[in-house]
Amino acid sequence: MRDILILTGGQEEHHYIARTLRDLLEEEAGGEVRVEVREVGQGGVAGWLGWIQDKLGRGNAKGEKLQKWIRRAGETTLGSSAWPQLRRLVALTLEETRPEVVVFFDPAVGLALQERVQDRKEAGFQRVGVVPEAEDLPGWDGVPADLLWVADEGSAKELKEKNPRLGEVVAGGWPVRVDFVPSDEKKGLQRKILYLVNSRRKKSHRTIERLLEIEGVKLTVVVGKEEGLKDSLRKSFSDEKERVQILGWVKNLAGLIREHDLVVSKPGTISVREILAAGRPVVLVEGGKGAEKRKGMCQLVVRVGCGALADSPKEIGARVKAAWQGGGVGLREWTRRARREADRVKGSSEKLAGRILNMAHEANSVERIPELRLVPNGPAGRKGLLMIDLHAHSIFSDGRLTLRELVDFYGRRGFDAMSVTDHLVDRRRLLGRLANMTGLVLTLDDLPEYFRALAEERNRAWTKYRMILFPGLEFNHDGLTAKGSAHLLGVDLQEPIDPALSLKEICHLVRQQGGLTIAAHPHHMSSAWGKDTLYLWNRQDEFRPLIDAWEIGNRDDLFNPVGLKRMPFIAGSDFHKPKHLTSWKTLLWCEKDPEAIKECIRQNKDVSITLYRDHRFAGEVVEREEKARRTERV
Repeated sequence: MRDILILTGGQEEHHYIARTLRDLLEEEAGGEVRVEVREVGQGGVAGWLGWIQDKLGRGNAKGEKLQKWIRRAGETTLGSSAWPQLRRLVALTLEETRPEVVVFFDPAVGLALQERVQDRKEAGFQRVGVVPEAEDLPGWDGVPADLLWVADEGSAKELKEKNPRLGEVVAGGWPVRVDFVPSDEKKGLQRKILYLVNSRRKKSHRTIERLLEIEGVKLTVVVGKEEGLKDSLRKSFSDEKERVQILGWVKNLAGLIREHDLVVSKPGTISVREILAAGRPVVLVEGGKGAEKRKGMCQLVVRVGCGALADSPKEIGARVKAAWQGGGVGLREWTRRARREADRVKGSSEKLAGRILNMAHEANSVERIPELRLVPNGPAGRKGLLMIDLHAHSIFSDGRLTLRELVDFYGRRGFDAMSVTDHLVDRRRLLGRLANMTGLVLTLDDLPEYFRALAEERNRAWTKYRMILFPGLEFNHDGLTAKGSAHLLGVDLQEPIDPALSLKEICHLVRQQGGLTIAAHPHHMSSAWGKDTLYLWNRQDEFRPLIDAWEIGNRDDLFNPVGLKRMPFIAGSDFHKPKHLTSWKTLLWCEKDPEAIKECIRQNKDVSITLYRDHRFAGEVVEREEKARRTERV
């Protein structure tokens, strides 16, 4: 069974394409493929995606990269939590569904997916981006995908030039429902007009009057679920029953469109695409609320030359009347061009569904990464060389991986122990209160679920990888200056601790639970990823009795003064995303037991550090395993 996940961003056209693809995929593949449509634009996230789309997808930020806008609006703007919420929602959805292919329609969702992939071979899925309109292109600049599906050749060429990271760009047309595909039947003009009253309802009476002024015209009016409007129109035009038919909700809209020579409608993305796919010309009713957002469809009709634009009942009547003059010469030309556009996009939905299905069938299983143990597991209780990392973050705060992904990521690489230490801030401080609003740190409400999830993953980590997982927290006491800021790791915690307590009180409570206290990045950092936190270092005599170890290595930084002062030391990744695994790690010579590991760190006797390089270790292990297999065959 293959899984295909379709992520929508809340827009109507996203849902339309998602449903179309889902139906086609399920029909084509039968029971071999499971297709799931998920909404990742709920609540505040939906509003934020809309903001991104307005700023980027409509050509208002052509000189900007999407990533810059997102970081400005979400990651680095205090008080805005939509970006981390979106990133977390996408991550949890992927973890739950485990798809072979992910289809998405919004560039922000594409960037959230990219954070799941990065350089990880075990990400396990391919990405298909669908760009509904040419006006959306500026927002897609820099968004990677294995396949990008766009409506026309011009859009495809522009994206190929601007985004070299794209795997493949296909100008396949807008994916409409299959029932709108035109038949090959030829028919002459029947002087029949279909009027879809989907906007400017107050002017519908006058619009119908103007259309009826055209001699010999028969009119079908569809009002949808507006029962009151339907009754009002039927009463107003009761004397014109021979020429006017008033309908409510119509199930077979595609068939109704094909029965008529011309359609009058608002310039909505879905309605215009369906009308053109059916090979019928259209008169679009401009103006009204949201006219700017519908501008793209007006431009499409003008560019194709398959209809006209009008802004008032009088103008609508004049445009239609002109098309019928001279025996309908103008209408025939509109129809010819509409049919040509329909032929161009014919089968677009089936082609896109076919590509997605092929990608799902060809998807390889997750690549197994060999375990990189430095010393094979020996009998219980025997000392060995253990590789550990006690400073890592998940999506519960500002990390990129879920807890499950984090455990798999370290477990597959043979780590013997790790600790997840997501950020928890002091809410009494100004920066703490602001950080709580970003979605990038744990809140007090998150702690019960956080510890529950850690307990669950702790069991899985040991059962699957024989890796010890220590539940932890990073207590952030951030001030306005480096001297007033401190980050303290609590490792192997049994229950939450209030971050509003003083650092000394937190240290005492961590030790009461049997945990370790570790001073995180306590000295000047050479990297630019974060600000210095010097509070503990400047009070080292005061805190020495309360802290079990001081980080001498943090990601790319080495703090030589920790060694010169002969302080108990440890090194960690400060892991937020996969590339951070290449960083300083701790090696211990002790039993593989939680209490033995903690005691080894406290005594700081058999402790060393190493600069971990994932690709080098992997290559050596594969070479050793291949050599061993050759020896066995001999």
